[in-house]
Amino acid sequence: MQIISKRIDPAPGTHKIKYNSAIDDIEITHTAHNRQGFLQALCWLLSLLKAIRYFTMKDVLNL
Repeated sequence: MQIISKRIDPAPGTHKIKYNSAIDDIEITHTAHNRQGFLQALCWLLSLLKAIRYFTMKDVLNL
């Protein structure tokens, strides 16, 4: 399997994933026209991180 990453301007983000096999090829392309989607994804990820709770032995032992 080969993974290639390229940063090509001026597009804020063009992402392409390809799967090639002896049977068929599959390709998906996503092009961002601005950075708004990346900002929304970052806000969503940060909200998930706030919800993460770490458990300690005090939680296990009900102390």
